[in-house]
Amino acid sequence: MTAVANLLDAISELRSHSLQFIDESFRLTVEGDSLSGDVKAILQQVDELARQLGIDVPTIMISGEAVDAAELSTTTFDDEPWRTVLGKSTLAQKMRARDNESTLFFFSVESFHQWLEHIDPFQYPSGNDPDLSCPTTVRVNGLTAAFGGPLLWVLPPASETPKTPINKLPNQSDVHGLIHTNAVKPLRVCPSAYALSWGNLDSSEAKPLVRLSACVIAACLVQELKNTGNGYDATLRGTKRLSLPLYDEMQAVSADTLSRLTEAVCWVYEERPETRLRLVMDRLSIDIEHGQTLLSGVEKYLEVALQQARDSYTFVILDRKDAYHKEVRELMKDMKSQADLYAAKVRDLVSALTRDILGVLVFIGFSFIGKFDQKNINMLLESSELALLVKFLAGYLVLSCILQFSSNLRDANLAYSESKTWLDVLQHYSSQADKQVRFLTPIDRRRITLFVAMGIMGFIYACLVIITWNLPFVIELLLAQ
Repeated sequence: MTAVANLLDAISELRSHSLQFIDESFRLTVEGDSLSGDVKAILQQVDELARQLGIDVPTIMISGEAVDAAELSTTTFDDEPWRTVLGKSTLAQKMRARDNESTLFFFSVESFHQWLEHIDPFQYPSGNDPDLSCPTTVRVNGLTAAFGGPLLWVLPPASETPKTPINKLPNQSDVHGLIHTNAVKPLRVCPSAYALSWGNLDSSEAKPLVRLSACVIAACLVQELKNTGNGYDATLRGTKRLSLPLYDEMQAVSADTLSRLTEAVCWVYEERPETRLRLVMDRLSIDIEHGQTLLSGVEKYLEVALQQARDSYTFVILDRKDAYHKEVRELMKDMKSQADLYAAKVRDLVSALTRDILGVLVFIGFSFIGKFDQKNINMLLESSELALLVKFLAGYLVLSCILQFSSNLRDANLAYSESKTWLDVLQHYSSQADKQVRFLTPIDRRRITLFVAMGIMGFIYACLVIITWNLPFVIELLLAQ
């Protein structure tokens, strides 16, 4: 790291001779209005150290034209305006703390703070901006102590890899499942990306990032987040409905406030987040005054609101448990009525089939009981009247089958659809899994039983229709045995 330290010292010295020092995410631009011998020596030193480190060498511009560092040994360019541009990506890679991370480097704490001022934590990254929802390390020259969270680490150039606590914050999908975002471009609320949980967070070096982190964590505790063009408004729906700015640009946030916000978010999203968030919002919506921002409000009232929510939660859950059991009983009653409906449909089909079979048997019995004489039976079987009559009887069986199947199937489908609709309307405490396991799965088995019964009945009706249609032939075939 000696060469790196020497390079950083050279850049710091070059800055003292510059008019502009622009330290961006992935490049450094240094400009001056008069090239002196000292500046030439520093530029040559920076070029040499970059080559030793195996990183991108700086681009040197004199009066708008690129020159090689070796050309600076002459007096040709004295007193001319100069600029150098150094790509920082390869230098940052030399300081990686994790294998799978994005690494940034800034030559000063001031540059790091300027970079933070241009970050919108609720917008998806674009262009070359790093995605902080993935592991990211920011190395800052001049930083006295490291700090960070589970994903974002801010370290001095030579700092060792820190030991970070386990992240208990909700993931992005859990947050977006609870809050509503309102903006032209999609918004992202990812608390883990900006979470700070270790290091000296009370230091002046950490304050801008602490404020940014608090904004993101606080956004997890609202019902709606809206981009107004000039900032963000938060909507709280508790005992009262409040719409207020999320933060003030000039507001400072303490590490204690951030810690309380993190504690509140972890508690809210631990289980039943809708209920827990509503309990916290009930208190905050009463306490926060008109004209306050959400951050200033939670700084004053979140501790009391969180304690009250924890105290009330047990009683709310007991009430919800009673309501849940009542709702489940109602669901089971509805399921029983649906099961009885399908069982009745199957019984109706069996009864209708046996009735039709009995009718056919009665017809055959009365038609042939008095004509056991071979001559009379042959005359009857050959008569056109019998042929016409059995065709009408076959037609009746077909019509009976169609009417039964269509009416029963239509009735069963309507009842099933209406039950699903009422389940969605009346279901407040039981989960979708409860609805599926306790109601839909048993009813689906009943529906399958009905469809199987209809298939069997249809096959029997088809055989009965064929036999009835060809009854004279069937009788002759039986008598020939």
